[in-house]
Amino acid sequence: SPEVRDLAAQEMIENHANYIAVYTKGLVCSSCGIGLRIHISKIDSVDQSAFKKGVDLDSEKQLVYVAFKAGAEIDAEAVREAIYKAGYDPAHYYLWSEAGGITKTAYSTTEEWAKKVCEITRLVEAEKNF
Repeated sequence: SPEVRDLAAQEMIENHANYIAVYTKGLVCSSCGIGLRIHISKIDSVDQSAFKKGVDLDSEKQLVYVAFKAGAEIDAEAVREAIYKAGYDPAHYYLWSEAGGITKTAYSTTEEWAKKVCEITRLVEAEKNF
């Protein structure tokens, strides 16, 4: 249930300002982790020494946990892109901070995100032709 997933994410990331938890639709077994780890571990700021290559999975609750290096900014969009490239649908993410506690933020829909990617690509191409 969403409540159980929320609680699991909160328990995992609480007091860990360098962790992000992502509800990942389609994550249903531990074998799913192979592609996810490959793509997520390519993010430079992921702490490869934490978990398994910086990534932990809870397929029962469809959660992906990513540890970032101490002091590094958590790049929620890079995590989203890596999960998407691995063939899964990142729905929302959880972060913890001393000031704000746990926050849950929805990613834009896949369609909205695809439009953003197309717009960025168009702008880059226009700049190259400038």
